[in-house]
This record gives sequence, structure tokens and C-alpha cells, in this order.
Amino acid sequence: MLVTAPNLIKSETARVFARKLRGRRFVEAFRRGKYLLVTLDDGRVLVLHFGMGGDLHLYQTWRERPEYTRIEFILIGGWRLAFTCPRKICRVMLVDKVDDVVALREMGPEPAGKHFSLAYITRLCEESPARLIKPLLMDQRKIAGVGNIYADEILFASRVRPDRRASTLGEEELRRIHRETRRVLRRAIETAEEDEFPADFLVSRDWRGAGCKLCGSPIERKKLSGRTAHFCPACQV
Repeated sequence: MLVTAPNLIKSETARVFARKLRGRRFVEAFRRGKYLLVTLDDGRVLVLHFGMGGDLHLYQTWRERPEYTRIEFILIGGWRLAFTCPRKICRVMLVDKVDDVVALREMGPEPAGKHFSLAYITRLCEESPARLIKPLLMDQRKIAGVGNIYADEILFASRVRPDRRASTLGEEELRRIHRETRRVLRRAIETAEEDEFPADFLVSRDWRGAGCKLCGSPIERKKLSGRTAHFCPACQV
């Protein structure tokens, strides 16, 4: 194993991390929110959080090692698996069980799951009436896996401004937010291998100077809770 950015490993030192993984076998991989969880044959769980730009690459020789490789796993049969992270803001942990990670233990329901219902999102807004809807959607303790750009797209498709207070949202608006959260994240998973966001996404059009795809109005930006929100002032109310 090669570790070039030991600060990414949050559970122990790089030396201990490598020793615990030596000789182990990957059994199963699954996603929870923004995390990839890999179960090992000794029952431990390898936890990978990709931050902004993190990725995994499989290859056979060190000459193929990708740029920004922070951890390289040496597999049987000569294969190698690189965990890349350009900005060094990714996180890696090796834990005995998933609940050892506080963020995972306290994470909200998956939007594709049965617990993410219209009644659930309505209750969230009733319990946090003063919160702005975009930061509320991005709160991983409330809803798992909604990132900044996907929240923009959800609210654009729902025709709701990102700076609306939760208490101001009507039943039909909440219905649209619930439906579009499922749809946008489902599309996000389907297009996960693309280097760029889909061309018709609001943020993609803004980067190209294309404006709103519905009315052509310039896309506005606004800082909300420390993150940049993109929205159409004409189509979102």
C-alpha cells in the first residue's frame, strides 16, 4: 500500500491503517449518503468520503497511477486501486462498525428509500420553520446525500427559490421538492461516471453563460450558509 497523504486517514496513523488492511479481502461495497462503505473479510469497514473531486481508479501497473493518488491499494493478480483526491479534503477511515462514524450514525434517510416520504419532508419543514430550504435539503442529518449543486437542481425543477423559509412552503411546493429530490439524485447516480454535470443542469448552463433553459433569464448566484446557490429569479418563486 502507498499512502502519500496520511492526513486523509482519520481513524488511525497511516502505518496502522496499512497494517490492518494487509492481507484483507474486500467483500461488499455499498453507498450511504456521500460515503462509500467497503466491508472486509474480518468484519471491519473501510469508509471513503470523496469530498469534492475524489475518485477511485483501477489499473495494473504503477506507470498507470493517476495524478493526485493519495492512497494506492495493491490487490492480488497485479491490480492496483487508487483513491485520488485533488484538493486533499477527502476522508478515509477503517472502523469496526458503521455506527462508529458519527456522521453515518446520525445521517438522515436515503431519498430513494421508503422513509423519505412526503410526510417526512413536510415534518422537517414544520420542525425547522425558520431554516432556508436549500441548507435544510443539504443537512445530512435530515436527508442523506444531497450536495450543493444537486440541491440547486432540485429547487430549480421544483420552481422554488433556495432562500425561501421552510415555513413559507405550501403543500404543492413540498410535493414537487419531494418528487424532484428523488428524480435528480436518481439521475445523479446514473451519470456518476461523467466528468461534468449534465449540460442541462442549472449550474452547467451558468458556467457556459447559457442562462435559464426555460426562460433564458440570467442565472443568479447568492451565498446561503456559506455555499453558493444558483437559481433563476424568474422561474423560481
